[in-house]
Amino acid sequence: MIFNEEFFNNLPVNKYEAGQMICKKIIEYYYDQEQPADRYNGYSSYIDAYAALDAFIQHHGLGYVMPNIESDRHKTIESLHRFCQEIDVDFDKKISTNEYENAKNKYNGIFENGFIYKFTDGDLNRVQELISELRDSISSSQLFDANHKERLLNKLERLQKELHKKMSSIDKFWGLVGDAGIVLGKFGQDAKPFVDRISEIAQIIWRTQANAEELPSGTSLPLLKSNDNKTT
Repeated sequence: MIFNEEFFNNLPVNKYEAGQMICKKIIEYYYDQEQPADRYNGYSSYIDAYAALDAFIQHHGLGYVMPNIESDRHKTIESLHRFCQEIDVDFDKKISTNEYENAKNKYNGIFENGFIYKFTDGDLNRVQELISELRDSISSSQLFDANHKERLLNKLERLQKELHKKMSSIDKFWGLVGDAGIVLGKFGQDAKPFVDRISEIAQIIWRTQANAEELPSGTSLPLLKSNDNKTT
């Protein structure tokens, strides 16, 4: 088969980057089989890859229409190969567009004439570290179902990419507080490692906002806390 479990476990969180990896793997397999007879004999692997790509597209709502499975196996293989080449190019455009938008957002924050939030280098690095730790913990956690895990990982990835030293808005980071409340409500004490990291991020965001708003020094934000005491 073209794919194994390890391949899917190591896919990027970004759906376009993940889709591109799947397509490139199918294309690579196609060229590794130099003779049409080899491809014909490997037909079951192509069908398995077809099903995996189709499920991926449907799961992420990407809107691509898979080619038909023909009675002629060679035609099916060639159609799948061409389809992967086409959407690989499209994925590349979308990845480049996202990178451009992230870069533009960074410079919008720098050149914005309005209100600017400025992180210290230490706070900026610490938030990046905490988000990375959260992503790793959520990826390996058994607490979350697949859909909840994907939503959280996608949000964290977007936040990590949007985090810059100067920002015109930090509203999206406050959404993490709501996520922490949901996780705490669903999983209680088991959620403490996640809630603790989000609480630290919230404190840094609050400190940055308080400085920008010129609030009195030491104005504090109540921490999110998981309940260490079990009730009966």
